[in-house]
Amino acid sequence: MVEKTWAPYCEKMKEHLDQLSLVRLTQWQGADIAGAEHSAGPGGSGTVQAFTADKIEKAAIARIMAGDAVQYGICTIFPAEGFDLPIYFSRWEERADSISILVDLVPTVDSLVDEPYRKKYIETLGPLWDKYSNLPGMAPEENDAVRAVCSIVYTAAVIPIEREGMRLAALAPHTEYLKKYLEFHQSAVPVEDPQKLQEIKRKIAAVKATLRDYFKGALAGPVGQGLGAGLSEQLSDILL
Repeated sequence: MVEKTWAPYCEKMKEHLDQLSLVRLTQWQGADIAGAEHSAGPGGSGTVQAFTADKIEKAAIARIMAGDAVQYGICTIFPAEGFDLPIYFSRWEERADSISILVDLVPTVDSLVDEPYRKKYIETLGPLWDKYSNLPGMAPEENDAVRAVCSIVYTAAVIPIEREGMRLAALAPHTEYLKKYLEFHQSAVPVEDPQKLQEIKRKIAAVKATLRDYFKGALAGPVGQGLGAGLSEQLSDILL
């Protein structure tokens, strides 16, 4: 029997995240999260780690194995209070014959109204969106609520694995969007406008609420069984 080879999603993401000089989080909002880093359930296993860094409230990465059928990966980065950086969001759902992906820099303001923000963070992603627009299986994100919080240049697809190299090709948008995020991070400066800060705070809270509901639905199926009850309950708190 040939052993299945999974794409190195977490390894590649962590390789780039390390440029942020990460500090491991062992507690979050008064709760111990160190004990939830590794978990095994009746249908698989899971690992999740959370970090903080300069200008970053939290960066988190998770891998969930639903038996030998699915590798599910999530990576999130939320900006520290006082910065207008977007939210990095990456989802990876890998099976033997296909990979479902979503990656975006989610705006933390109304980017349709805020033209300077749109030009700075969204329009500069246009070349990346163009680059990956011809990926096999490109399609709109299926979840309406998640799609609603995304920027206009998110990349989503269900990519068929038809030949060697397709798994690494599917990883490319995730790492390239992350590289762009790291560029934005380097030049980020504190926001001084109190109204803008309040808008950012409200928008981030709304995005977190949307993603929390989304994760709750995703964990109701085989993916959640892979984590076990303990980590399944804590995952949203650690990622968000």
